[in-house]
This record gives sequence, structure tokens and C-alpha cells, in this order.
Amino acid sequence: MASEKKYFRIEGEAVHLVTERIERTVTLSDLMGEVAKEGGITTPILPLGCRFFSAKGANATFVIEQAPCTRPVTWLNMGRDNGKWKLAFPFVVFVITTQSGNGIAGSRVFYRTAPLGSVDNLLLSTNLGNTNLNGQMCTGSMRIAGTTPAQKVESFVAEFWHSAWNTDINESFNAHQHIQEVSSLARWEEKSAKNPFFPLSIKWREYGKLIDIIEL
Repeated sequence: MASEKKYFRIEGEAVHLVTERIERTVTLSDLMGEVAKEGGITTPILPLGCRFFSAKGANATFVIEQAPCTRPVTWLNMGRDNGKWKLAFPFVVFVITTQSGNGIAGSRVFYRTAPLGSVDNLLLSTNLGNTNLNGQMCTGSMRIAGTTPAQKVESFVAEFWHSAWNTDINESFNAHQHIQEVSSLARWEEKSAKNPFFPLSIKWREYGKLIDIIEL
């Protein structure tokens, strides 16, 4: 029910009798909740290639998708003295969690043969060096730059591709050696030169849904 309130307002030598009509009274917290709904959700600046973003408390999870391409990588002890290879990759999906004040708190990497369209999409295990079948990476001596979560995530992804992989963790690579096209780095490189998009037709090992990884 509306109510009225009368008061004097003084402006210089003039004194006004003001009648104020109160239509409705709500709590401040309820008002702010409604304002938030009307204004939508404001996210931070997102990293390049970010397809999904989730935040809970001090943690934020970024899902980065990179399009198929041929990349130069360093993979030591794999049959070439300098360890340099030029390999084609399918869609690569990074799921990276940052923690306020502590940088990168968790990271996984997966493949896909089509772009992400939903958090219910299936992720595929990679055959990358220093990576387990569950997507967890050995980051070794990687050094991450940046002050914002977005900068740290972009730095992490760039450092991952620039780092030198070795054979300490070859679980993912070995699990895909039955696939002729990627049974060795030499064959992988040769196939990449002939058809850079061949990884899109490979039957990589299935791992699980993106939403399950995010919830972890």
C-alpha cells in the first residue's frame, strides 16, 4: 500500500512543503538482486579462443579452443637430434582453472574433430608429449606471465606449445601408436605435409564430456 510523507525543503530563502509518495518498500539486497538480473552477467576480459567460462568463488575456469593447424613443436628423444617437428593437429581444447592470487590452479588438454557447441560435447584424449590420457599435463619449468587471469591463461597455452616435450610421460602418445598415421613422429610429420587436416578423421580415444571436466 502506498504511503505519503511530508517534509520541508529549504532552498535559500524559500521553504517548500513537500509531499513524498512511497509506492513500495523493499530491502536493499532484494533490489540489488533484481538489478543484477536486469543487467545480466559481467565477465572479465576473456582469453583468445575462449569458448566457455565458469567462475566459483576465487576460482575461474576457461575453456580455450584452437582450430586445426600445423605447428612446430620440440619433442626430444623421438628420433631426431634437434627434436624439432612440424605436426598437424585437430581442434585442441584446453581446460584451465585460475585461482585468485595463485595463477594456474589446474590444466588439462584434449582433442576434438569438430568445434565445441555445448558443454555436453565429448572430449578426446590427445597423443601429446608430457600429457596423460586424462588430459593432465606435466608443466615442468614453464613460466607463466601476466597479471590478469586472461593474460595468465594465454601465456600458459603459448608456453605449452613452446616448451620442449620429452619421453618422461609418453602415455598418451603410446596409446595411439596403433593408428598408422601417428604411429611415429616421422610418419605424423610426413602425413601432415601431405594433408594438414588428416587429424580430423583420426579415431582418437574418447575420454568424457566437457561438463564433467569443468566440474572437476
